[in-house]
Amino acid sequence: MIQKFLISRDLRGPYKFLIDSSKNHLEKKYNLNLEYHKFQNINFNYKCIIFILKNIINLKFFSKKKIMEIKYKNFNISRYAVPEIYKNYYSYLNPFVFYFECIKNFYYSALTLEKAFNSKNIKIKGAFIDHGMYRNGILIEYYSKLNIPIYTMGYPKGLFAIKSINKRKLKYEDLINLRKSRLNSINFNKGKNAINKVISKTEIIPWMKGIKFKNKKLDKLNFVTHLIYTHAFTDAQMVYGYDGFRNVLEWLDFTINQLLIDKNNKIIIKAHPTFFHKKFPTHNAVIDQKLFNKLNEKYINNKRIIIIKYPIKNNDLLKRLNKKTILISHHGSAILEGLHLGFKCIASTKTFWDKKFKVTNDWSNINQYKLQLKKNWSELNFCNKRDLYDICYQLFCDNYSLYGKKYWQQIVSEELKISRRFLYENSADIFYKIKIKDKVMNKIINKISKTILLANIN
Repeated sequence: MIQKFLISRDLRGPYKFLIDSSKNHLEKKYNLNLEYHKFQNINFNYKCIIFILKNIINLKFFSKKKIMEIKYKNFNISRYAVPEIYKNYYSYLNPFVFYFECIKNFYYSALTLEKAFNSKNIKIKGAFIDHGMYRNGILIEYYSKLNIPIYTMGYPKGLFAIKSINKRKLKYEDLINLRKSRLNSINFNKGKNAINKVISKTEIIPWMKGIKFKNKKLDKLNFVTHLIYTHAFTDAQMVYGYDGFRNVLEWLDFTINQLLIDKNNKIIIKAHPTFFHKKFPTHNAVIDQKLFNKLNEKYINNKRIIIIKYPIKNNDLLKRLNKKTILISHHGSAILEGLHLGFKCIASTKTFWDKKFKVTNDWSNINQYKLQLKKNWSELNFCNKRDLYDICYQLFCDNYSLYGKKYWQQIVSEELKISRRFLYENSADIFYKIKIKDKVMNKIINKISKTILLANIN
């Protein structure tokens, strides 16, 4: 039987580099000769139709809690279907659009599983699966049980591979989370220096390069008790898992209302800088701005809330705050700067580092979150600095991560003599426009394949 390498995308654009490099890596590691097998979803299945009708009748689609508990053949597909729903801006505004998107995306998620079940007779030796925070995450769960290497990518990591050695069903967040390392004193200092550099020069973060920060004069904000960092509302909701909130707009609104219960609380809400990115990602930035403006309209007349709706560097804001201001983020890296500067922070366990890191006052469900928000500053914990700089080292100093010399975009940038910034801001279409000679393409693919690390997960 012919051995196959399953792929979730066509060999076009940037995926030509990523997929060919992944297949090349697997073939060399295990001395294989593989053919591509493109995963093609089916359009109709009567079992999936019945599944949707049952969930309409039992009203699960109409319950905030039950919609997150929907399973299809022992796979919780809510984790992946719901983020697809919120890619549509109007799902936030119109209940009819929400329910239409709900039916559509749960149906397609069930179809994805049915198609995966039908591939049992294909001898698949490995797979490249992209965008695991959405419907493709179901494929990661299914194929990881087959004990084959799964190649994927996702912040904060680059292109990498995992293998479930005990055939355990793996979730997307299991793959991309940073785990504790054996941090030596040299790397401890490297992590510490790296976060210092980010604080002083925010532009080293790729998605910050195209943002024109405003240097507005701010008064001292010693009276502020809480600073809330916002996140993108439409892209990759629940990317690190589910903690009781279906999207970060729901989380943000809940956070504000909980803090307002205490009359002594004074709140700053900081817009995410990428809301103001002029080049990338244009469509999402416009939608996020619209949703943020609606939030602004809701709270604009509340004298206990300050809303910063322009791009300002994190450090420019933090240095005007009292060190007893509590920082709140769902899963963002901005709080790493605050932790380094001595602030106490509250964040979800569903973030890009493992919950074994003791860096924030974390929570994993809504009831725990309520308790954390009720605490005053003295009741919260400072971070463990060793854990903090372990995260910073892996995030900013690792050669294979987004900032590293062996990150796939860095290799492409060097070989094609295209700047990283231009490549990042135009990655969606640049590779469809330029012609690359076969010799150069093969060189890039071989270089990238040598940077792929394969990890076994119990």
